[in-house]
Amino acid sequence: MASAVLHSVPVSALATTAPDLRTFKLDNGLTVASVRLSGFRTAAVGAFVRVGSRDEPPPLNGISHFFEHMAFKGTHRRDARRLSLDIERVGASMNAYTAKDHTAYHTVLLPEHMPVALDVLADVIRHSTFPADEIERERQVILQELGDSSDDPDAITQDEFDLKAYPKQAFGRPILGSSRFVRSVGRDDLLEHMRAHYTADRMVVVGVGHLEHEAFAEQVARQFGDLPQGVGLVREPARYVGGFRHIDDDYEQTSVALGWPVPGRADPSWPVFELLGELLGGGMSSPLFQAVREARGLAYQVDAWTEGHDDCGILQVNAGVAPKNLRVFFEVVCDELLALCRSVEADDLERTRNQQTTHLARSLERPMDLAESIARDLLLHERVLTPDERIATTQAISAHDLSAAARTLLASPPTLVLVGRGGRGDHHAAIRRRLHS
Repeated sequence: MASAVLHSVPVSALATTAPDLRTFKLDNGLTVASVRLSGFRTAAVGAFVRVGSRDEPPPLNGISHFFEHMAFKGTHRRDARRLSLDIERVGASMNAYTAKDHTAYHTVLLPEHMPVALDVLADVIRHSTFPADEIERERQVILQELGDSSDDPDAITQDEFDLKAYPKQAFGRPILGSSRFVRSVGRDDLLEHMRAHYTADRMVVVGVGHLEHEAFAEQVARQFGDLPQGVGLVREPARYVGGFRHIDDDYEQTSVALGWPVPGRADPSWPVFELLGELLGGGMSSPLFQAVREARGLAYQVDAWTEGHDDCGILQVNAGVAPKNLRVFFEVVCDELLALCRSVEADDLERTRNQQTTHLARSLERPMDLAESIARDLLLHERVLTPDERIATTQAISAHDLSAAARTLLASPPTLVLVGRGGRGDHHAAIRRRLHS
């Protein structure tokens, strides 16, 4: 049996107003974090691995996602059905997802079944065998997933946006990869991916809910304590470029993605840009929703949001717009952004702060959301920012901060992708002229 823990990090070293949070470091360097939430009967557990599509070389784009699918298809001890049965017969459920910068495996369970859940979780992550027949079967499943994505104009728009914003680099390539890769990937590729990336230094195991800290850490150590330490991860920095892409297709609506680069989550100014996206288009009373839909009826739905990674981020506007309305739509979006550069209305500032505060507070009522937030912090900078800390930061952001962020935003070249009919004119050039006139 592996040794339990190397040391425990006191809560005060992580935050001044943390929930009942503990972090531990196993002898092999793997980080364990746990939060005990009073009033909960269940617990959420996740293993988060610092590998995603941005870590893939061009010939293997899509392997993180393929691996995540195949992890549930059989191990040395269990076939695919036994993996599902062993976790479900104790009332738990298990799932996974792949992102640009991490892969996650997670489950929700009654705490008395924690040993079973962690045993299955470790089995799928560490001991998958990738049977040949299962690879062929899952190859067809993922090809169908790619087919579904290629029929969805919104999915096409987002993939093309990333490719245009971050061209010729791993960060811009799609998480699913290409059909060519999916048809060619083999068992040796999957085994090498596991050997190279599923190591202790790149993994965080988090439990949130009804649990005991020391017992949870001991149980994780039994399953992961002998995981190889690894040699660290060196990532290619994301390089924003931007530009314009139009895929002309005969859809009734044109799917629009318009965005600008913002600092990454590791940057102290990230919370300001995150709040700026919420202020611009988060909710029915937001300036963008009011100007685009309520005042002019240019779109059924329009949103603005911010996505952040460790070294980069994007503030993006999305909508579905009739081709004849595109020119006016872009004029309205530009005018709302320019208005934010000058000033922020007091009502909008109050609304946005409170929306963000409510969202952060609710994470304490959603164990898996909290587990994901903790894991992201630990994978990024080995320090947990608690909901209370984030709330305090949000409440301290001023109207001046947001206007300054808007001006910084518009100093960068935009990325614009249209999927559908494009209407008249060069929209990308028109946006740049209007913002800089």
